[in-house]
Amino acid sequence: MGVFGAEFKKGCLDSLPIVAGFIPACFTFGLVGKGLGLGSLEVFLMSALMYAGTSQFAGVKLLAAGTAAPLILLLTLVINLRYLMISLSFSGLVRRNLSTAVKAWIGFSLTEEVYAVSMLSHKQSLGQEAADGQSPELPLHYLLGLQIPPYTANLVSTAAGISLAAYIPAAFLPALNTSLYALLIALIVPQLRGSRRNLVICLCSALFSWVLQPYLGSSAVLAAMLAGMTAGLLVPVRVNRAVEEAA
Repeated sequence: MGVFGAEFKKGCLDSLPIVAGFIPACFTFGLVGKGLGLGSLEVFLMSALMYAGTSQFAGVKLLAAGTAAPLILLLTLVINLRYLMISLSFSGLVRRNLSTAVKAWIGFSLTEEVYAVSMLSHKQSLGQEAADGQSPELPLHYLLGLQIPPYTANLVSTAAGISLAAYIPAAFLPALNTSLYALLIALIVPQLRGSRRNLVICLCSALFSWVLQPYLGSSAVLAAMLAGMTAGLLVPVRVNRAVEEAA
């Protein structure tokens, strides 16, 4: 197996926890969409083309309620503004000379979970690459291996949820999403160990999200991100010794 194949394989292996979290969440989305009376194609295309978690659930509920299309687009845009900040941070890990089509795919399939795993992988390899005088960018084939399996799981699980909607009691739906929350917690915790700045960002964001949720609804996520970012800027960062020596 060549270098590219090994990188792709590593990305696929690192994506397995994401896939495990996506399967019940996307399966639930298919069930909810059909339960709200939407057509199978509508639900599947929303999952395939939007691919944005929370805004998908909000979108199908608004669509089923007969909300005007411009309002649905505006609300989903507001909810998805968090990806603007994620993308700005993530762009530094991607090579600049990639084709437009490849960049479009990486941007489209970038989720919070993919971002978190990418940052963990980057953090682990940063010291060695800096010591070797190499660029700390993530390999393209690694990113493809990390992003393709979750998106495939999204499509397959949504289709399964649509197909089985008539057989699953609605009371079971909240329990199906538990694994996704567990996945997000598992991805965040390693980032907090030994990092005072990350801990401050996490606690501040969680506090603002909890306090503002009754007043701002889904928009509280954006306010919490801004609050966490501001708090993080006030905490000094310890530079990795290997990076300092390489410099």
